[in-house]
Amino acid sequence: MNKSGGKYFIVIIMAISVAATLMGYVKAEAQWEAKWQQTLEAGKKEGKVAVYISSLGPALRKQAPVFKEKFGIEVEVTSGRGNAILSKLRTEKTAELNLADVVMGGSNSLQPLNKLGVTEPLDNKLILPEVTNTKLWHTLDSLPWLDGAKHFLRFYAYPNRDISINTDLVKPGEIQSWQDLLKPPYKGKIVWSDPSVPGSGFNGFCTLLINKVTDKNYYLQMVATQDIALSRDLRQMAEWLARGKYAVAVSVAGGTMSQFFNAGAHLAYVIVKEGTYLSHDGGIVGIAAKAPHPNAAKVFVNWLFSREGQEFAQRATGYMSARNDISTEGVNPENRRIAGERYFDAASSRDDWMEKDQEKYLALAKEIFGPLIGR
Repeated sequence: MNKSGGKYFIVIIMAISVAATLMGYVKAEAQWEAKWQQTLEAGKKEGKVAVYISSLGPALRKQAPVFKEKFGIEVEVTSGRGNAILSKLRTEKTAELNLADVVMGGSNSLQPLNKLGVTEPLDNKLILPEVTNTKLWHTLDSLPWLDGAKHFLRFYAYPNRDISINTDLVKPGEIQSWQDLLKPPYKGKIVWSDPSVPGSGFNGFCTLLINKVTDKNYYLQMVATQDIALSRDLRQMAEWLARGKYAVAVSVAGGTMSQFFNAGAHLAYVIVKEGTYLSHDGGIVGIAAKAPHPNAAKVFVNWLFSREGQEFAQRATGYMSARNDISTEGVNPENRRIAGERYFDAASSRDDWMEKDQEKYLALAKEIFGPLIGR
């Protein structure tokens, strides 16, 4: 073959390769579109999707007419506290009743559902490319799954900065590390969400230990030297901080703090050099096994994880979505991820203790903080 013929041969091979690639894209697009249309039509025939939810309930009820107008599917909302939803699902499972299609809530309430057989894998129910494209999520190389079995997907990822201050009493920048809280000026000026019971204080305690930000000796020293106060009332903690009864509060939930931020209280979160963990609050979603409206459930979760659905969820709570392609407008400034800040993932780092070691960490917290309980 002469040089001229060789060039033509290479051009032909390249053209065939490009054509094959384009055909692959077209085929893939046709496949998801056909699957989506089939699912949507089946969902319309089912008529409704039953959502059990421990957060976003009121907002979802308001959004339901918009969803119905777009997809022709009614959203039936059953809302309550996480433990109440978990109890309801357990009762229905025992009675062999399959009433829920989609379950939404926090990790503590939803994680046990795996073992009960209430949910099933979600990954094969995600259809829309804007949902399955990992580059559109903050995790980049994977979807933000809560569990290895891929029963639960998370849609919030906002910094849970555990240390908050009254800026009239503590200057911004004065505290730059967890170790700074051990300094003498903060003795008697710290209120801590009680780590000895399940809740925000316990979650923070476990996550910091597991990620080696702190250790047992750190907490023993804190209890022995800093005269810290424990509280199980998060709103009271935020109010004490706002009024200046305490200069520092640890592990007050973001939703509680947001009320005081929005009211103009002189409060701020502290960004520490050790980094902070990304939280998901009640933004965890799964599909029920033997869902009575399986196709409507697929339509709902695909919408919820789409850009439009995430703009709704983010707007409703002010918590930053786990997607990275939507505006942060409406997100509370303190709940925004910041370029350059170090993060570790609360869900993945706590997966083991949520499944196996929760009682061990509760016992450790009681051992450390026991002398302060009831004071």
